[in-house]
Formats: sequence, C-alpha cells, structure tokens
Amino acid sequence: MNARRRLKADGLPSRVYVRSGSYHWVRNTDEKWIKLCRVDEGQTRMYERLAEEKRKLEIDADEASMSRLVAVYMNQNDKHYADSYRVEWRRRGEDIRKAFKLKAIEEVDPGTVEEFLIGNWADKLPTQTAMKGWLSKFFSWAVLRRYVALNPCREVALKKPKTRKVYIPHAHFLAIRDALAIYRYEKSVGGARRTFAAKVPTGPEMQVFVDLCYLTCQRSTDIRQLRWSQVDRAACVIHFVPSKTADSSGEAVDWPITPEIEDVLRRARELQRDINIRSLTEDFVVTDRNGKVKTAAACRDAWRDAMARAQLDGKGYTVKDIRAKALTDAKKAGYNIEALQIAGAHTDRATTEGYIKQREVPVSTVRLQLPAA
Repeated sequence: MNARRRLKADGLPSRVYVRSGSYHWVRNTDEKWIKLCRVDEGQTRMYERLAEEKRKLEIDADEASMSRLVAVYMNQNDKHYADSYRVEWRRRGEDIRKAFKLKAIEEVDPGTVEEFLIGNWADKLPTQTAMKGWLSKFFSWAVLRRYVALNPCREVALKKPKTRKVYIPHAHFLAIRDALAIYRYEKSVGGARRTFAAKVPTGPEMQVFVDLCYLTCQRSTDIRQLRWSQVDRAACVIHFVPSKTADSSGEAVDWPITPEIEDVLRRARELQRDINIRSLTEDFVVTDRNGKVKTAAACRDAWRDAMARAQLDGKGYTVKDIRAKALTDAKKAGYNIEALQIAGAHTDRATTEGYIKQREVPVSTVRLQLPAA
C-alpha cells in the first residue's frame, strides 16, 4: 500500500500515519509500512522510533534506494504485461537491481546509465535498447512520484541496431521443420556404425506452431496464444488481434482458413485428443504435452535444437524470421504491398515494405559488352 497524500494537516511527520491504533512510517525507498509504536505510547516514542528507522536506512550497506525502488516499481507494474513477457520483464528488472544495488537513485546520472548499458552489452545493440527502455520507464515513474527530478535516460544516445536482413531459404526452412520432429543418432551394430532415426516427443506440436506462423504471416506470440474460439468456422476465418498493437493501433485481421491451414488445425485437434481433457484448462490451439500453452522459451529452444540437428545452427535463424520469410515469399508470389500490409496487420505501409526490402536481393538489369577495337 502506497503512502497517501494528506487532505488536511494532522501534525504528523511526513509519511507517518495512524493505522489500527499505531503509528506507521511508509519507508520512502520501498513503500513498506514500518510500525513505529502504539499511539498510546505517545509522540515522543514515535519520534524516537522514526529516528531509529531512518538511521537504519542511512547505514544500510546491503541495498540502497535505487534497488529498493526498482523492486517497488516491478511489484506495482508487472500486472500490466502479458504472461508471455512478464518473466522476461522481471528478469531485466532484477539485472538492474543487481547492478545498482549500492546506488542511491539520486546518484544515477546519464553517465552512469551509459556505463551500465555499454559496459554490459557492448556488442549487443538490441539489448542495450531494450534495457534503456526499461530504465527510462522506471525513471518516468520515479519522476512522477518525486523520487528524482529528471529522467537520466533521456540524455543517453545509443547506436541503432543493424536492420535484420536474414531470410530463410526454402531448403533450410524445410530441413529445420523436419528436424523439429525427428533426430538421428549413431549406434554400433555388429561392429559397424549405423544411423537411426527417432521421434522428438514435442515435434508434432512444434510443427503445428511453425506451419501456422508461416501460413498466416502472424507473429509467433499471436500463434502461441491463438485460441480455438478465434477460429470462426461460420465465417471460415481466424480472427487475429495482434498482441503487440492491441493497446495502440488495435489493428486486426481476419485470415481465411485455406485448405492448408485447415489441415494444420486438424493435426492440432488430433494431437490434443491424446491429452487428458482435464489438463486442457484453456482452449489454446498450440499446447505442450500437458495441455498448457507453449512458452516463448520452449519454442525458442525447440527451434534452436532443430537447427542444430539440421546442421544449420551457425545461420542464426530465429522463430521471428518465419514471419519475415512468409511476407517475402508472398511478395515473390505476386501479392501487392497493400495485400501484404493487411496480412501483416500493419498500420504503416513502410513497416510492410521494410519486411520485404530487407530480405529481397535486387537483380541488376544492366547488360554490358566489351567495347569494340
């Protein structure tokens, strides 16, 4: 419970309140309510206890105000993030708490922020940007609550990450897709080494996930969180409201259920019939073997393992590259940019063009001949 602003003067020190017959001080570093003493012990005792608690804070060498306030910020704001992102968001917050554990929030200036970002992720520009964004939102929160006067992140300029231009060729895509379901191993039989194939237990579910990512051109997060209730059989479409823009543009798209998508949905249903129906607590299309929604980490790890089995782990393909491949392939198939903008649920045409141009290699039409003698 946060300290509340008094509506009228009551003669008590700042951040000291009466609750349940006792004086309480709301510690400014973490908003924790500290009991000072009973009201009937008198204000002299209350002031003595308040001085004791403030003295503890001043000499506490284990954790300073920056770390404490980050913890308060996390507890108050993690509910605003989707389950799929909350764990990663809190992990970043814990990294910041660890780095600034002995810093008072007033000591964190632009130079400190820059040293933290570049010192930890010198060769990882996307991570620098993500961590700066996390810190900037925290300091905006702190400014509004008067813990600091200015947001130090505003003065920090970072290099922009290079535009990602990775395109997964058809052969590599199919090799990874196959490797999601099968792994091969060698075994000695009769003195000779033979190669055997075995099924990956989670392979069929991952193939459903990858196929839907490609066939619908949607973000991997929206495929992981796709529910059967979004599959509209009457209208023969799947209703997508991209999670990334749900709180901003709210751009949505209805994707037709093509025969290819129908086949993938049928496979998903058949896989879920093997799961105890009681474990299917929610109606997700893509689930794990226990009927739970697949996590981003599980999908990422399965994809990386499949790349290794396909001997493509050095290529750097990611799950997010599937969407870029789908939109690029659709452009090559003859669909115009307006159709692709609708497919990608992009409000800005430039965003769609970026997906395509980054991954299409232009072919020169210039033809020359050697000059005549």
